[in-house]
Amino acid sequence: MKRNAWIGLGRLWLGLAYAFMFLPLVVLILFSLQANRFPGFPLQGWTLQWYARLFDDGTLIAALGHTMIVSPAAASVATIIAFLAGYALNRFTFPGKTALLGLVTLPIIIPPLILGVGFLGLLARIHLSGTLLAVFLTHVVLITAPALAIIQLRLSQMPKALEEAAWDLGASEWQAVRRVVLPFALPGILGAWLLAFTFSFDEFIIAWFVSGFDQTLPVAIYSVLVAAIDPSLNAIGTIVFAMSCAVLIALEVLLIPYLIRKPDA
Repeated sequence: MKRNAWIGLGRLWLGLAYAFMFLPLVVLILFSLQANRFPGFPLQGWTLQWYARLFDDGTLIAALGHTMIVSPAAASVATIIAFLAGYALNRFTFPGKTALLGLVTLPIIIPPLILGVGFLGLLARIHLSGTLLAVFLTHVVLITAPALAIIQLRLSQMPKALEEAAWDLGASEWQAVRRVVLPFALPGILGAWLLAFTFSFDEFIIAWFVSGFDQTLPVAIYSVLVAAIDPSLNAIGTIVFAMSCAVLIALEVLLIPYLIRKPDA
């Protein structure tokens, strides 16, 4: 009985924790559908006018489009760089290896405000400031380090004899990387891409310095919040949340067949 009581208490605590995490999202969705301009309880009617206004104005939707261009591209390039760097750091021993690792991880140590000022000065000199390309380049620099940490951790778990065995069986170095290293590192690569995408999607300070008129979503939301309280923010938040759920469901649908597949006899 005592054990069952502890199990029940644990489930209750877990339920409260999940409720605490998801309650803001539920409130966000409710406020995006209420008729009153100022969010609050009790809710005063239901409407879709804030969604219509969102598309009529176009500012936040355009910013979301910019983010959906920059973030996947930056995450993909950062993940490729992180894999190549992670493979080199795990596979080879060369002078300056520790210094290279420290150089790659330096952007996550420097305060974003300092990085933003530095990037602004550099990009202004090469006439790239105020463009989406500037946001893309700065995000690649910023998110490569966390992607490298995940990929390097995964590659460090691979026995060195595995790649050497592929060489002994006649595989070239490229074939060993493509058929042995890449499949082994794939979970780390996917995790690194998702983490890098999340970092890029949420990044505000550096994008605020270098974006100019082509704003990403966090910068556009900040601009709206400075001006006034706009219920369209609840609508765009609901749309982003729905997109996140759709991506998560799609990943689950794609991965479930691999998870439940029985190994060959």
